[in-house]
Amino acid sequence: MNNKFNISIIGAGIIGLSIAERLSKKYKNIILFDKESTFGQHVSSRNSEVIHSGFYYPLNSLKSKFCIDGNSRMYSFSDKYNINYNKCGKMIIINNMNEEEELYTIYNNAKECGLSGLKILNQKQAKKIEERVRCVKALWIPSTGIIDSHGVMSKLENLSILNGVDFAYNYSLNNIAFHKGLYELSFNNNELIYSDIVINAAGLWSNNISRMLNVNSYDIEYFKGDYYKSNLKNLNCLIYPLPKQTSLGMHTVLSLNGDVSFGPNYYKVNNIDYSIDNRYKEEYLNCFKELLDDNSLKLTPDFSGIRPKIKNNGNFSDFIIKNEKDQGFNNFINLIGIDSPGLTSSLSIAKYVENLIDY
Repeated sequence: MNNKFNISIIGAGIIGLSIAERLSKKYKNIILFDKESTFGQHVSSRNSEVIHSGFYYPLNSLKSKFCIDGNSRMYSFSDKYNINYNKCGKMIIINNMNEEEELYTIYNNAKECGLSGLKILNQKQAKKIEERVRCVKALWIPSTGIIDSHGVMSKLENLSILNGVDFAYNYSLNNIAFHKGLYELSFNNNELIYSDIVINAAGLWSNNISRMLNVNSYDIEYFKGDYYKSNLKNLNCLIYPLPKQTSLGMHTVLSLNGDVSFGPNYYKVNNIDYSIDNRYKEEYLNCFKELLDDNSLKLTPDFSGIRPKIKNNGNFSDFIIKNEKDQGFNNFINLIGIDSPGLTSSLSIAKYVENLIDY
């Protein structure tokens, strides 16, 4: 393998793949590294596969801008390359009129963000969309959907390869050094790679990669979420509670084949471990009772995922995406704390990263 590249990307999740595909249309001599044997083995494959609409986040935050723009980009990309999705829409429900003001706050923020087709539904109107929903009122968001995220990642990898990107799987980065405008990357197999540009899209490990250069000490916390599969089938839309300060709340999770799951919950962990903690099963039963009218529920553990969140004492944390040239490392581009809505935002993030490159 050549040991000098124009651009080296660390991390083959949806973010790294989107960046590779985008940059490969403009630049040559690009390589993408990942420590796993294939793409998307962590955050990108252990989530709800939702195409979000972008109204949860503060106006003009990166999460808001990239999610709103990324929503339309993701649907267009999927149409162009025949990737399966279901633009099923979403309801945010309330079961207590004391929560009505909060529901309208979300509604008004969504309108301010430019979303169209929004409606406040009464119970009768909500049940016309999904007869099993339990609510007194609901906010209807038609632009939300679900997608085959593996299909998206596979297509991004394929398009990148067609454009000449090299992929190096089973490459675990040990260190980065910077000498006279060139980055030296050393890997677990003792191989040295030199690069003009390094893009850190390493997800759960992104802060560790950044620390290798003694760049800003970004503090990430790991928050785990478990998913439980149910015996229910074919809900017509996604159903969410009012969002919490730290997460969107436990909600229905729909698959493209009609399966219905519940999750994810939200609890802090110190290590990356994808086993399911059965101590929290009661939460899923309570989630179900809040969202749906159905007496036939059975739940079985399915899978879990871990979200990398910027440590911010429980307050809103935006994406960190920046060229660290002010730290003396021009063209070392950090992407830190890319949690939800990272999947939806990925194609928009790639465009933003392209504009950060100084080359």
